[in-house]
Amino acid sequence: MKETKVLVTTGRIALIIGLAVLFSFARQQALAEKPIELSFAMHIPAKAAPYPNAFLPWAQEIEKRTNGRLKIKFYLSQTLVKARDSYDGVVNGIADMAWGSHSWTGGRFPLSSVMGLPFLSPDTFIGSHALNNLYQNFPEIQKEYEDVHLLFLWVTLPYEIHTVKKPVRTIADMQGLKIATQPAARAALEGLKAVPVTMPTPKIYQTVEKGVADGSALAWGAYKAWKLVEVTKYHTNVHLGGVPYWTAMNKDTWAKLPKDIQEVITAVTAEMMPDKLCGAVTAEMGKGIEITKGRGQEIIDISPAEREKWVATSKQAWDKWVADMEAKGLPGRAVLDEALKLIK
Repeated sequence: MKETKVLVTTGRIALIIGLAVLFSFARQQALAEKPIELSFAMHIPAKAAPYPNAFLPWAQEIEKRTNGRLKIKFYLSQTLVKARDSYDGVVNGIADMAWGSHSWTGGRFPLSSVMGLPFLSPDTFIGSHALNNLYQNFPEIQKEYEDVHLLFLWVTLPYEIHTVKKPVRTIADMQGLKIATQPAARAALEGLKAVPVTMPTPKIYQTVEKGVADGSALAWGAYKAWKLVEVTKYHTNVHLGGVPYWTAMNKDTWAKLPKDIQEVITAVTAEMMPDKLCGAVTAEMGKGIEITKGRGQEIIDISPAEREKWVATSKQAWDKWVADMEAKGLPGRAVLDEALKLIK
């Protein structure tokens, strides 16, 4: 009788141990299968074209190809880090990834800033591919991003002129005009003898509406997003130049990812970016032009001969940029020459 009880007790213990081991194994499996979630800091709202039409599809494709093992969670409208702190946010690990403008951190990316020179980038596709090629060709540019894992580089649509009372048809029409814009367009406007009134984009509408400025210099995509169509009447396409942007990941975050997930991120990014982003803002430009025409406003395309006069005003800014780079021991002339070659 005692032997039977011992056997029953032993069997129960074995069962309990077996169940415990099974539960522990199941729990470990569940933890192992739990997806990795990475944070992505963005300064734009959810409705801005780059998010739904470029970055979100990119993230979804990465999730799909990793079979759900990697998820990217976006923190929009500066909810994780402020726009100007985006790069430091990635370096310090506050955000696993972020997208930001080189213009927010003046001097941090000296050679990359070549694509922000006046009249250099005539189109977002051309400018973006030129900048990514420069990165591949110059170790000095690669070094500018050594504290992050760079995903890709991008250049915005070029800035155009949008005025209230005075149509701009020639370079002479720009002289003395007060133009509300972002700091990145200052050099181009100064070369044209206009008066740049620099400020964050959200403040441009009110500045133009109140007559503090005669108009604005903005890319068509941003022009639509910030509803400048409501307070301007004339629009001159002259391609003042674009603004370079980076998309990067924290180095430690990247290093901790499984190799196959790293390979998926690299492959999807190469396939989709920067073209997906260029396409998103170009489509937004088309909508902005359509809305403008629908309101009966005038869109002016200057002649190639006239534009050459505008471009000539940028020479001083280009020469100064080269001199500044060379003074720092950087290959400014070589980078600018290669940029011009790639663009042409």
